[in-house]
Amino acid sequence: MTLTLLLGILPSMSFTFGVFVLNTIIPRAFAQATPASPDVSGNCQAPVWSPAGTQLAWEVNYHEKKTIELYVAPFNGVASPPRKLMPLNRGASAVTAGFDRAAPELVVHEASFAPDSIKRLVYSSSGATQDYDLYVDGAGVIAAGPGTDGGPAWSPDGKFIVFTSARTGQGDLYLLDLALMEKPPLRLTGDLNASEVYAAWSPDSKKVVYVGHGAQGDNLYLIDNLNFPAPRALTAWAHTQTRPAWSPDGTLVAFYSNHTDNRRFDLYTMPIGGTPTLITTDVVMSHRGPIWSSDSKHVIYVKNDSDHFSPVWAAPVADPTRAAELKTGTVGNGDLALTRRADGSMWLAVAAQGRAGDPQRDFKRIYVLPLPTLPATK
Repeated sequence: MTLTLLLGILPSMSFTFGVFVLNTIIPRAFAQATPASPDVSGNCQAPVWSPAGTQLAWEVNYHEKKTIELYVAPFNGVASPPRKLMPLNRGASAVTAGFDRAAPELVVHEASFAPDSIKRLVYSSSGATQDYDLYVDGAGVIAAGPGTDGGPAWSPDGKFIVFTSARTGQGDLYLLDLALMEKPPLRLTGDLNASEVYAAWSPDSKKVVYVGHGAQGDNLYLIDNLNFPAPRALTAWAHTQTRPAWSPDGTLVAFYSNHTDNRRFDLYTMPIGGTPTLITTDVVMSHRGPIWSSDSKHVIYVKNDSDHFSPVWAAPVADPTRAAELKTGTVGNGDLALTRRADGSMWLAVAAQGRAGDPQRDFKRIYVLPLPTLPATK
């Protein structure tokens, strides 16, 4: 089955909308953070922009109910009402079948957008079978198999999805070619002593960096030829190296590490095959890894500093001593996401406890704001 068939002949999907209505207009030049998610009794987390910044997705984690919901909303300088994504009880082999039924609400998370021209996203959900599978928005299950599937990442060119699967008994990486949907996904890794997670695509869609999780620690690995995968180690430190993120120009990878002190996570950048550089110590890890500026000159992060309400900072990669706080107006900050829209404007999304001065801050919400001025690089 081709990607065209999968995405082109399906009937429109009916979505369940949240009961919340947003009508807040966000002026393009307005620097104050504005809520993009409704006020709910769960913590919002893991914001992610579509590649061109036309959509914003996020999760809502209801700890007591042990459920996670996934929402997506259009974005054009206005916080539009979100729609709630619900997995369909339908496999990719039955794309022409009707009478689709939404699966029970359990866990719906880990959204990854295709290029905006495709207008789809992939996510992982416990779904109707109680066994985690991957779902394409509006198209049902893809690459179904026994065992948990998760951590999907859609390639920047829109041709592939890489994901972690336990179908062989442990977590291995698999590659799904969207032009050959009728064929099984290609197994990329098979380390008997480790699981492979947190896969991230290079900007040119030719390489994948990931975390090998083993008894001796977690380290970064690279697959630089997807046709003949031969993973090679990028780090060999103790404890945990995790959440790799490529710079937009494809020259560096940023990641978190606690190898120096396992009581905290520090932020590093590293050229492929080169020596890691410490950017800063003691940061709050973002769900989707460190955040890069669009020109690859800065990394943006949250300081683990409760005395100052976990502020957002940015550091020039070439000179981390020039790092400075970004005045977001939000407190209790956590997960971050950044996009550059077609008009050149850059927008920051942050999961935060609230804004400074808000009378009530019970649960984290997603706030958006134009990216504050970054520190000078020299």
